[in-house]
Amino acid sequence: MQLADEDTLRLNVLATTALAIRIDEKTMCVEALTEHQTHRIELKPTGHPDRYLRAVRENLSVLALGTPGGYPVFIRRWTRTGALETERLAGLLRLGEAEAVVAVAASPNLDDELARRAWWCLPTAEVARLMLSHPDVANGSIGPELSQFLLDHLPFEDTSRSIIDTVKLLLCSRLLNEEESGRLRARAENHVACMVGFLSAGPNYLCAPEAAPRFDTESGNDALMEQLLQHAGSPQGQTFLRCAQQALEKAIDMDTVVDTLNALGDYGKPLRGETVLPRSVQDLRQIVESLTNSSGTALDSDEVAANQSAKNPDRQSALITLSLCGEPLVAPFFAKSDAVGSLMRKKLEPVLEPVFAALETLMKQN
Repeated sequence: MQLADEDTLRLNVLATTALAIRIDEKTMCVEALTEHQTHRIELKPTGHPDRYLRAVRENLSVLALGTPGGYPVFIRRWTRTGALETERLAGLLRLGEAEAVVAVAASPNLDDELARRAWWCLPTAEVARLMLSHPDVANGSIGPELSQFLLDHLPFEDTSRSIIDTVKLLLCSRLLNEEESGRLRARAENHVACMVGFLSAGPNYLCAPEAAPRFDTESGNDALMEQLLQHAGSPQGQTFLRCAQQALEKAIDMDTVVDTLNALGDYGKPLRGETVLPRSVQDLRQIVESLTNSSGTALDSDEVAANQSAKNPDRQSALITLSLCGEPLVAPFFAKSDAVGSLMRKKLEPVLEPVFAALETLMKQN
């Protein structure tokens, strides 16, 4: 379909001056962001609106990328893969395509200025999450605005995946003040997906601000074990373990289960090294036994650490069990079942029994 001559002329002018372009399909308008202001033109369709808009986008593709098939062929091939070259990103924001904006937001080459333009094009929760995951963006001028948007929008999220990712990003970006963090923490007490977001961010976010736990990964397994045992017994560690237990007891779907297990695995990750995560309870128990035995012989190299750990053989095995938690443990179950809620939790009991036992052991008083 041919564009009206007036529209062709105005689009050519917009494309040469615009930093970003968006299309309002309801009002049939094209808006452009320039250095100092925005411009808006009303389209004059010469045929069916949908086909006319397609022709508008093809015209913008020629002007922005030099190829009439730049969208959808180029975007569908590369979007969300991180394979977009830096020089392409600015052009993609002049296509008037939502998926092109998402591609820019997901690019590892995103910077603060491009993020500002992308946010003008498509201010949605998905785009905000993608961009806030970039340290340069989180620490840039647009970071606080993205954080505030996600915080305000959080009550309207309706999937565990979105809630978990949003909470984790808000915490890890460190853009929330203490009052906002406190409100989010209070919400997590009654919302399992929100709690899992805290767990995914790490143990130092569940309580009032504390220093993140640091483990000397250059030390031997014996020293790492002692450090983890000490942290697990600390108020911060106990809160993390208690919240993980509650999250598994109240899990509502696959995402809340998997992300809680991943959080537990990350907590004890220094202990497992390069060990492949188990995919069954039987494999889990065999690996725990093997690692516990090997750890026991290593402990002899440090008499003090060995004496301390000898008093906690069960806690040592429990920590190793948690270090082996992750998605592989429940992947076979979810490959065959789409159960959710209480039915899912009941069917998962045999699989998660060692995990609950490990949590109980570590939460007992020394």
